[in-house]
Amino acid sequence: MSIQIQRPPNESWDCMLPGPPSRSNGGSVDISPAGLFAYSSGSSVSVVETHSMQLVTTIPLPPPTTSTTSLSPFITSVKWSPQPLPHLIDIPQHHLLLAVGDRQGRICLLDFRSKSPTVFFDTVSGSGSKLGIQDLCWVQTGPDSWILAALCGPSLLSLYNTSTGRCFFKYDASPEYFSCIRRDPFDSRHFCALGLKGFLLSVTALGDTENDVVLKELQIRTDASELLKLERDSSSSATGGGNGAPASATFPTYMAKFAFSPHWRHLMFVAFPRELVVFDLQYETALFSAGLPRGCGKFVEVLPDSNIEVLYCAHLDGKLSTWRRKDGEQVHTVCAMEELMPSIGTSVPSPSILAAVISHSVAALQNIGKLYSDAHHSVDVDFDNPFDFCDESLVLSKTRLISISDDGKVWKWLLTAEGSVDVQKDMTNPDNVVEACKTIPSEIPIGHISEISTSSRTSLSKSPTSQDEVSFKISLVGQLHLLSSAVTMLAVPSPSLTATLGRGGNSPAVAVPLVAVGTQSGTIDVIDVSANAVTVSFAVHNSVVRGLRWLGNSRLVSFSYSQGTEKAGGYINRLVVTCLRSGLNRPFRVLQKPERAPIRALRASSSGRCMCHPVNIVCMKR
Repeated sequence: MSIQIQRPPNESWDCMLPGPPSRSNGGSVDISPAGLFAYSSGSSVSVVETHSMQLVTTIPLPPPTTSTTSLSPFITSVKWSPQPLPHLIDIPQHHLLLAVGDRQGRICLLDFRSKSPTVFFDTVSGSGSKLGIQDLCWVQTGPDSWILAALCGPSLLSLYNTSTGRCFFKYDASPEYFSCIRRDPFDSRHFCALGLKGFLLSVTALGDTENDVVLKELQIRTDASELLKLERDSSSSATGGGNGAPASATFPTYMAKFAFSPHWRHLMFVAFPRELVVFDLQYETALFSAGLPRGCGKFVEVLPDSNIEVLYCAHLDGKLSTWRRKDGEQVHTVCAMEELMPSIGTSVPSPSILAAVISHSVAALQNIGKLYSDAHHSVDVDFDNPFDFCDESLVLSKTRLISISDDGKVWKWLLTAEGSVDVQKDMTNPDNVVEACKTIPSEIPIGHISEISTSSRTSLSKSPTSQDEVSFKISLVGQLHLLSSAVTMLAVPSPSLTATLGRGGNSPAVAVPLVAVGTQSGTIDVIDVSANAVTVSFAVHNSVVRGLRWLGNSRLVSFSYSQGTEKAGGYINRLVVTCLRSGLNRPFRVLQKPERAPIRALRASSSGRCMCHPVNIVCMKR
């Protein structure tokens, strides 16, 4: 049965700054229709408001009560609850719930308002052990009832009743490795689970009992030779699948993702590490397949655009490829290649993209505009810009994409498709849209539209334009910088210095609550506590920051050390002064030979003019 959790009184994590996500989190992200972006970082869930790109809150998951350690496991899946959630759950504000799964096999519902777990599901298997969670998916079984589907361990699919927290259906697909699970946008009762070797399980849940689940096993042909080699290597190590670890833990860089087409029923886009496949569920066959574009890393995510028939594929090396369908056939070609990780100003080695997701909060408003706007006006409107309503631009579509990288940054991109006036009229002809909508019965409730004929979607999806008439571009429109690595040192400026050095006397300067932290990667992050965000980051050292002090309120001094060569021995000490105003890093006390001992401590005077370490005292000049 489910476990009710008592909420701690007056406990809040509003001022908690999350650490960077990692591959151990499995790229678990989700975005709500309102634009709330949730992602896992370590054992916490962070929520970002994507319109203003501000951190809303960070909710840590408490450690297991039965565990011998006080550390919480990595969170590997997050999913916003749909709207509306079942009325059986006695929780106010249902749409502000997050379903969360972790590496130790726990599944819980996090209340976004109280910032605490509300319900833990009963995930103990028959053997008494828990299998790590790979992915989660909400599935609708009635007009006001939802269940939660979970991929547990390497090959187990479990369905949970959200009112009781109990599992009522299990399916074991071993020796396959389940990778991801998605719900059909045309029928919320239907969902699919994809395996790394191409196994595809199509499931329709008509209720919350075992007899109400209808299964269909399919196979997508793909080259799994690389996976078989990785499987042999992992079987002889501690990370093998025998310990109940999900596929993201066993094969962190080998992923298979898919997405349903928002324009064509029964079609899905499948991205294996080195192959992109268009698969037809109705005819159980692959309609198109293509290998990796030249010079690109493995596929990480496939993201169909809901405005036009375009696919965006994120790659392991940080690239974003844009694929467009050819007219009259399900053949897709690469029409643009961009970078999701700018090469300017990044550290070496370059950070990597962990996950990407398309924000559909603006897409819904754009679809309304296509139904009721005049054919001679632009149907794409930037709802963040009030002056864009009168813009006679040639923009066909604007899509916002959110991505996260392992250096603690959340990126907001604007993907724009532009074309000629004739193309714009053809792609947004209101007559075609209204005629197609006439075939959709309004009596059918949301999530139960499996009886709708495919002809209505086909007329919406026709694209009479040629490949050369549309151009694509990407723009970085927002960024949120959080902690770039694990914190090793923390330094707080003297309050008196911050308040008086600006103007002094009885008219002190406004105090800015800044905190500097040194990280394991060698960077120094300066945090504005009032804004709960990193204001600036400096790549100062090549190793762990061992010491950090403020020199006044505008300079920082830090040190690190590393061992010398095997022949010379000793330690190489590095002392650096960083100016926050100019951004310059100036090393001092540079020696030609390694020293016998590393620097262990560092102190600075309250004025910031003098500092000392175990070797000598240094007077600092401004």
